[in-house]
Amino acid sequence: MNRLLLTLIVFLGVQMGAWADATPDGFPGVFRHWITAQKTAPDMRVEFNLTKTMAALKVPIKASGRFWNYANGRFRWETGKPATSVLVYDGVTLQSWEATENQWRQHNPKNRSMRLWMDFLGGQNLTESGLIKDFLITTAATDKRSLARVSLEPKSKQVRQYLKQIDLTFNTSDVRLVQLHIEQGDGGSQTMDFNEPKRMTEADRAVVPQPASR
Repeated sequence: MNRLLLTLIVFLGVQMGAWADATPDGFPGVFRHWITAQKTAPDMRVEFNLTKTMAALKVPIKASGRFWNYANGRFRWETGKPATSVLVYDGVTLQSWEATENQWRQHNPKNRSMRLWMDFLGGQNLTESGLIKDFLITTAATDKRSLARVSLEPKSKQVRQYLKQIDLTFNTSDVRLVQLHIEQGDGGSQTMDFNEPKRMTEADRAVVPQPASR
């Protein structure tokens, strides 16, 4: 499950017109508009740089990554060039692959804990009420006026064992996520710095095939 935390990168790259100020009910405005934008967001491809720290390592691990997010909820996430970690959801089946194991593993997308990550990834089922139920959400200023940070802390003690906090830093000029920082329960962290999203090419659309009709 720890490796799947990286798949939270669905937050990246969605363009929308909103500020990061909290609304009267306390919910961050940038989040509210992002959730709405997810429902109609076009197919996108985003490249990012990943920095991972671990208590056992003195030097952080760095790698490049790519994320393909389709409007119908399908996605593909991978790091390394060539890829060393891959997570793919074709709309029916969720599978992951690690170069160290060199085999595909299938996951149950209907599992309750997995469903949370799936909601983040696809964005289709993500709701304000669901976020409020699962996370304590706060906003904070950064050292740059053009940036705003939203933090999510899991309310569940069980979840906090492996996920301590998620920090999302947005560029307020176009409300685009520029960084995602994850603090893990084991003391490690993962930081993803995102490039601007790009519209998919025909080749990109073939990266995750449509599932066979049933």
